[in-house]
Amino acid sequence: MAFYGKSFMFDGRSGDMYNLFLANFDSSMIKSPAGAEIEVFKQYAYRRSRPYLYGTSPTPVLEFPITIASSQYIDASTRSLIEAWLFGHKGYKKFQPIQSDLSNVHYNVLLKNPKTVYVGNLQMGFECTVECDAPNAWVAEKTTTKTYSGSSLVFDTFGFYNSSADNDYLYPELVITTNVSGCNVNLTNNTDGGRMFSFSDIAANEVLTIDNDRQIISSSTGLTNRLGKFNKKWFRLLPGNNNITVAGGISSIDIVYSFAKKVGG
Repeated sequence: MAFYGKSFMFDGRSGDMYNLFLANFDSSMIKSPAGAEIEVFKQYAYRRSRPYLYGTSPTPVLEFPITIASSQYIDASTRSLIEAWLFGHKGYKKFQPIQSDLSNVHYNVLLKNPKTVYVGNLQMGFECTVECDAPNAWVAEKTTTKTYSGSSLVFDTFGFYNSSADNDYLYPELVITTNVSGCNVNLTNNTDGGRMFSFSDIAANEVLTIDNDRQIISSSTGLTNRLGKFNKKWFRLLPGNNNITVAGGISSIDIVYSFAKKVGG
């Protein structure tokens, strides 16, 4: 464990509830995963000294050990409460070490391989392995909103800066509300070769929620046939500056996203 902050939050609750803190009992030099490793895909040809590079891929999810210690003896009833809070979950939970350079940064994690830590015959903490949902941590979720008044068709261009530490595309969630005109909705990323995200024949005052990462579409109308009105080009953002053009009968657009942050563990 290479955090210098002692306090932490897990699943929205503070370790201070049980007098718990992040600890390190090893005073020697610590080496921890940086969260920036890649796997290289290459192939050597006969009598060629340099390999053909086919590309790279992020390594599997970030993993690192942590020790959670207590400032006082942990009795049996308290141990049961702590273990129910920290371990055995069926889905990822937010884990946030409290330190100045990780403000608004969290990991989505499962805590695995828990072990109790005893000093003498008294339990003073736990050791476990943190398994994240990605090779990186996440900045707190943000929403960028564009609103348009009136009932006429919209044509607007705006910029979006993708500062994610992930060098791949960012696939945000979109919440699009049509105005009384409805009909077609188009978002074109001019920076991404003019790639157009498009819906046709959408109802007036309809709210579309599109999870571009998981490729899920839902509608306030309850209708399930919106995929048939979609051009199947999921909205995505390049690293850095993106120039976006919006066109159609649109009242508002929310772009919901969380940037990756490579801070290791």
